[in-house]
Amino acid sequence: LSTFNISTDLKHHHEEETDLATRGSSKKLTEFLLSQHNKNAPPDGIVDVYYELELVHILGIDELKQTMTALVYIDERWTDPTLSWEPSDYGNIEKTWLPMHEVWMPDIIIFNMVTASRLHHEDLLSRVRAPIMLYSNGTVECSHPAVYTVTCQINIRHFPLDDQRCALEIASWAYSDEKIRLHAHIEHSLEHYAPNEEWRLLNVSIAEKEYEHEGIAVSEIHYEIAVRRKPLFYMVTLTFPSYVMCAISIVGLFARFSTTGEREERFTLGVTAILTMAVLSLVVSEKVPHSSTHIPLLVAYFLFNMVVVSAAAMTTGIVMRVHRRGRFGEEPPTWLLRLFILSAKSQVKKPYTNNRSNPSPTHQGILPSKTYTNNDPNHTTFSFDWTDDILRQKNIPPNVDSALFRKICMLETFMGKLADIWQGMQVNGMHDHFIEHQVNREINGYVRISERLDWILMIFFLVLVTGPVIYLFLSM
Repeated sequence: LSTFNISTDLKHHHEEETDLATRGSSKKLTEFLLSQHNKNAPPDGIVDVYYELELVHILGIDELKQTMTALVYIDERWTDPTLSWEPSDYGNIEKTWLPMHEVWMPDIIIFNMVTASRLHHEDLLSRVRAPIMLYSNGTVECSHPAVYTVTCQINIRHFPLDDQRCALEIASWAYSDEKIRLHAHIEHSLEHYAPNEEWRLLNVSIAEKEYEHEGIAVSEIHYEIAVRRKPLFYMVTLTFPSYVMCAISIVGLFARFSTTGEREERFTLGVTAILTMAVLSLVVSEKVPHSSTHIPLLVAYFLFNMVVVSAAAMTTGIVMRVHRRGRFGEEPPTWLLRLFILSAKSQVKKPYTNNRSNPSPTHQGILPSKTYTNNDPNHTTFSFDWTDDILRQKNIPPNVDSALFRKICMLETFMGKLADIWQGMQVNGMHDHFIEHQVNREINGYVRISERLDWILMIFFLVLVTGPVIYLFLSM
């Protein structure tokens, strides 16, 4: 029993000594590393830096400034013999951490980075305060987030159906390939990637490059990001309204809504549509990137619509000229009718009957009967067949003695009836003349040619403005 107690006491004593030694090992290790490491001196020989960059989010692409801003996670690894130790001498500590400003770090930068970012990666690093991780074999690992704004050559020729490629050129600023060699982590991860509302990520490519700059060999990592714009917003707010406006204008210019043939208002409609397109183009100019190298596809589409509507309005003037010649009774040559697949003018029956030769029943009894004198048609006399009905219409008693009074009353009645008949004949004649004039206008060759031109031009211009918008929507 006493032997067991002695061994137990020795074991507890050894554990206490080990705990005391371990408690001070981290401090001693830090003091040891800082004493033998000089943060201003790089490691001896060639330093192989393994660089890994993970894309987290595309903050935006500025077409005017030709820049792209992205949030990334960076992981750098290299070996520094002055930061190695024996774990057994320091309580079996395999890894430790030191502040970033106490350790030598390779000057890896983004060559095409600009300082226009509203959130610099240095500010982000100061907020994160990420320390450097050290391993006992001298491996140094530095991980931190960064926000980079890099230059990017934006090609807006196919806007808003454009694809953009922006690259991050990563290399050492001061050290050549003889001192620092960069090695990229080819297997890229998108585990933490958050999609952008305007841009869709296509792919990320990583490549190692070596080139000479002013006689100095440079080791570089080329990190390229390919994105495609999401064009739904531009299609709904700009492209589709423009198409609807053009289609309505073309239909209004060429469709026949009445049989009068008046077309001056249609030409006014075309001019109004052109002015509306010009106003809408001002809205487009605010949303489209400005460039003097290429014309964006959306701007070209608006210009095309304006040209089509202008051509349609001018063509309406030609159709108006053809229609006006038909209104004045001119007839086109036969070959022109054959060109538009039209038949020659045919005889059209009048859609009414003329009953003016037969007097109405209400007028019977008051019309004079015509008789010939000496059987000569050139000498005629009229005799009146007066009836008692006429006298009753004037409220004249049949037993009135004065024959002259009766004749005057009957003559007055006859003249009134004759005036009514003459007025009716004039109205019927005007109506017949109007109907005949309308029939002649409808069967006129130039009028029919203008109607055929209306249909041909309307279909042609509608197809002309519908084709591009179908292409744009299918290319989304």
